[in-house]
Amino acid sequence: MRRLYRLTRRTVWAGLKQALLALYGLLIRVRIFGKDRVGLPLRRSFIVAANHVTGADSIVIQIALRTRLFFVAWSRWFNTRFVGFFMRHLCDTVPVETGAGAENVPGLRACIEALSEGACVGIYPEGELNRTGLVDHLHDGCAWLAARTRTPILPVYVYNLKLGPEPFSRPWINEAWEGFFSVVGNVLNTRIEVRLGEPIEPDPAALQSAEELKHEVERLNRELRRQFDELMLAASRN
Repeated sequence: MRRLYRLTRRTVWAGLKQALLALYGLLIRVRIFGKDRVGLPLRRSFIVAANHVTGADSIVIQIALRTRLFFVAWSRWFNTRFVGFFMRHLCDTVPVETGAGAENVPGLRACIEALSEGACVGIYPEGELNRTGLVDHLHDGCAWLAARTRTPILPVYVYNLKLGPEPFSRPWINEAWEGFFSVVGNVLNTRIEVRLGEPIEPDPAALQSAEELKHEVERLNRELRRQFDELMLAASRN
């Protein structure tokens, strides 16, 4: 897994990715709220926790933050050599399994290593697309990673993105095609909003025992959920 992260740092791929993001950034308009809370681009490691309404989210968030992010993604997207290469090297994506278990150890190690070297990791705490704009159940992975690495969580809420077709609404429409159509559909979209919350700092003393770590994960998730609710409400009122 150390090899995975080092490969994503290759200058040629990072440069190509940044060039493509810059090009797409010229085709959309993103209004950013709350940037005074952290300063952009991000100058330290953060775990960027965002809502996930469409496949274009990751692109828009990186354009808004002007920061290279290593996004966590479901490992099934890495099942073929071509797609796996594309996801790792051009999209800076770290594969993880759904749910908890030993199979997630390599992905978590890659995230921990990235954060330890000063990078930022992007996570969708719901673990799946939620096209409603609401933020429902939060999995523990984001909060656990923050507590384990003592890295602050930056809540991010994306609003007014045009969605692609509903995944599996047709036999050939999967999440990848949904994301593609969303990327294309948002060209010239001038109403996109990205709202940043207050950084959520983990308690450095929470690693003294497994029980303390559990309580800290619960606390971080409560605060993250509270901020998502506030950001969502502010977006709906605008």
